[in-house]
Amino acid sequence: MPDQRLATILWRGKWIIAGAVLLGVAVAIAATRVSAKVYVASATIQVNAGGSAGSNGATPNDIVTANLGLAQTYATLVTDRSFLQQIQPRVLHGRLSVSDLESRLTGKAIQNTSLVQLTAQAPSETEARALAGAVARNFVTAVGASSAQQTDRLQVQVQARIHDLDTQIAAGGDKQTLESLRGARAELEKELAALVAGQIAQASSISIVGRPTGPSGPTSPRPLLNLIAGVLLGLLLGVGLSWLRVRLDRALHSAAEAEQLLGVPVLAPIPLRRRVSLDDPRLGEAYDVLRANLAFLSHDQALNVITFSSFNPREGKSSTVEGLAYAAVRGGLDVLLIDGDVRTRSLSTRLGHGDAPGLTNLIVGMAGADETIVELSPGLSLLPAGPMPPNPPSLLSSVRMRELVADLRARHGLVLIDSPPVAHLADASILASISDGVVVVARVGVTDRTDLPAAAANLRQVPTPIVGVVVFEPRTIDETYYPAVSKGSLPAVPSDGAAADPVESL
Repeated sequence: MPDQRLATILWRGKWIIAGAVLLGVAVAIAATRVSAKVYVASATIQVNAGGSAGSNGATPNDIVTANLGLAQTYATLVTDRSFLQQIQPRVLHGRLSVSDLESRLTGKAIQNTSLVQLTAQAPSETEARALAGAVARNFVTAVGASSAQQTDRLQVQVQARIHDLDTQIAAGGDKQTLESLRGARAELEKELAALVAGQIAQASSISIVGRPTGPSGPTSPRPLLNLIAGVLLGLLLGVGLSWLRVRLDRALHSAAEAEQLLGVPVLAPIPLRRRVSLDDPRLGEAYDVLRANLAFLSHDQALNVITFSSFNPREGKSSTVEGLAYAAVRGGLDVLLIDGDVRTRSLSTRLGHGDAPGLTNLIVGMAGADETIVELSPGLSLLPAGPMPPNPPSLLSSVRMRELVADLRARHGLVLIDSPPVAHLADASILASISDGVVVVARVGVTDRTDLPAAAANLRQVPTPIVGVVVFEPRTIDETYYPAVSKGSLPAVPSDGAAADPVESL
């Protein structure tokens, strides 16, 4: 059931989903066109902590560890704001602010290597490479200058101490003291030589590996990715709107839905037509199906008197009663139509006898059956509603009404009662109680889904069973089996108004 529910939502919302997908694609294309192109370029910086295995007691693992740690440090420093503030005037002629540099630059240490990758973004390939190269060169220069300054300070300090020792040695002293001073001076000279050697090594401790490189095309926007995202977002939006539509849309959608809501079989789906007459073979066939299904049901229970009702007006009950009557006449039955809607007299007016005496006159004894029953065509008669009484429920529930229906049942093969709508009125339940069966009529797009269970609940207050439901719905019919013109397939429509459009008179 959940799978069917989802399939129903998707099918009903197929055009919404398609429109949402098209909208998503259009937005993706527009976003791609208006988005600024972004190019990237990367400069690679190699780190070498200096020294060699065995020097100063350093092992190969020590040197690798030092290089990895230094690479992590440099990856952070290369995009540090204080460093960018120093080099900003020298990068691209100072056209970019420090904030722009921060947003365009990314530094990271390549895992398990002594390499630092500096990535720059720019609106053109040339500018991206120039930016990456300029920042990398300035960083290498700054690191070298900082190391040189530190070494120079240490050299000055060592040289000052050597000068002090030279002064002490020149002043003379005992042999042991002079030897100690000369030994200390020799150690300082070794330290000075190491500083000079270290300075030379530090000059190559950091370097740029090759020229900045990057893809020739822009990395953003990405048309294919945007298109995929647009399609996915469109699908998500479409499905969401379709689900919301189903939640908000309370109208009946199909005959199968009516059957599910009422728990009774669909006796016949009646096609809706803009221009329909009783000579339409497609309508005639639909009412023939209704007559046949009622005939099948009559094998299990007598269905000589049938009441037709709906929850609200204009859902098709009068059309159903009239169409079924002609179908039953074609089947050889003697049919009587009773307009039980004494409030509006819709069936009587539809058949041209809205002002004629009828059911109410017959109940109160103001007229006889021969005076009120009108023959519409051979085998088909009508008992009009008659004048509206002051209290319709009281009149319809009278003993005289029951006696009248029993008498008409004996005189006619089939009695069809057109009752008022069930909503807020007791008339339909009263008429159902003196019938053999009740048929509920609904119309796709007009009947509210919640009204059908309500109608069933009202009608099931009486012992008469609801035998089925008739649903008016748009239907596509193969014209091969239903020619456009079919002469003589239905009885001639009376000239007193029976040819009125049945759909428009629902």
